Amino acid sequence: MENLVIKGSDKTPHFNMQPNGNISFGGVSMPEDAADFYFRIIDWISDYYRNPSTKTDITVSFKYLNSSSSSMIFKIFHCLNNLHITGKTRVKCYWYYEKSDEMMKNYIERVMTYAEDIDFKVYPTDNILDAQAS
Repeated sequence: MENLVIKGSDKTPHFNMQPNGNISFGGVSMPEDAADFYFRIIDWISDYYRNPSTKTDITVSFKYLNSSSSSMIFKIFHCLNNLHITGKTRVKCYWYYEKSDEMMKNYIERVMTYAEDIDFKVYPTDNILDAQAS
């Protein structure tokens, strides 16, 4: 299994997904066709599902998600939650958001409820771009 690295743009998020269990993504997500854009990510997770690392650490830092992207992120976390339930890996998520962004905070809370078996750590920050660099 190989790394999946997608460079972000003005309309699409960055992804860095490694078979060693280190996964990070974020930025802005408003692609023309969210299902098409996110297909590769969900496909990679399906491959990872077969032979995951014993621990999976996810770092998320979105500045903006449109509605179709937010539903795709729910699908990603649904898959990751199911993977955690198998006991093959321990999934932990570190999610950064701009502290002034109440909509993102509410969205994160919905994801946490939906993917309740994942260990979430949520961090408000002054500048999401700084969080993406770390």
